[in-house]
Amino acid sequence: MIKIKIGFLGPHGTFSEEALDNWINKSGLGPDSYEKIAFPTIIDVINAVGKQIDMAIVPIENSLEGSVNMTIDCLIHEAEVMIAGEAVLPIVQHLFAKKSIPFEEIREVYSHPQALFQCRKFLMKNLPHAVLKEVSSTAEGANIVAKSPSYGIAAIGNQFLSKLYNLTVVAESIQDSQNNMTRFYLLSTEDKPSTGHDKTTLVFSTANRPGSLFKCLKVFAQQQLNLTKIESRPSKRILGEYIFFIEVEGHRLDEPLKTALVELKQLTGFCKVLGSYPV
Repeated sequence: MIKIKIGFLGPHGTFSEEALDNWINKSGLGPDSYEKIAFPTIIDVINAVGKQIDMAIVPIENSLEGSVNMTIDCLIHEAEVMIAGEAVLPIVQHLFAKKSIPFEEIREVYSHPQALFQCRKFLMKNLPHAVLKEVSSTAEGANIVAKSPSYGIAAIGNQFLSKLYNLTVVAESIQDSQNNMTRFYLLSTEDKPSTGHDKTTLVFSTANRPGSLFKCLKVFAQQQLNLTKIESRPSKRILGEYIFFIEVEGHRLDEPLKTALVELKQLTGFCKVLGSYPV
């Protein structure tokens, strides 16, 4: 049997892997039908789609910190992949160390930048003296703590990491908000057929003239299409030039979005549909 190869941000134990496991369980994939492959960075995961792997899961936004710009920029400027789905994962962050120690004895805290940000109030109140160390993933932070001879360092991540790396939970549920959610994109070489309950992601640029963006957005309003996400990212060509990243309800092959996209392309210098997928 040929296994589906699915990539995620590693090492093992990251929130990305947890989101992937949840998606696998919901999709009904059998244990012998897929292979999970960890990659060191989000960019590595995305660029491997269609080459080393068949699918990938990458974070796109967090309810506390906002968009994952690395994912957006790679989808815009580098990768030729399509968004084929999305998954949402509740995020619960824990502080763990080699053994149970008082907060005042913790000198350094390792984790992914987003995890550190999500717990900043807790860290400022309880560990104002600790040096915050950014690493590529929450799992990497746990790995560093597990391998270190020092007992004065800690990491932030999900509870599974404490079991995976044999660490002790020092403080539970330390994120600033209980409504801490991360949304992930499922990437493939093709997007999905229409289901009647779909969303489409696209990017476009427009002339730097008064009313240019308004005219583009008016296309969606006239077709009664709901935009669920919009933001700008630097074009990486000229200072002050931007590319707009949009999510809109509907499938790119279904009306009225199909007509709206035709009209949008007539108004823009660059327009790229990143995929339509069920929600």
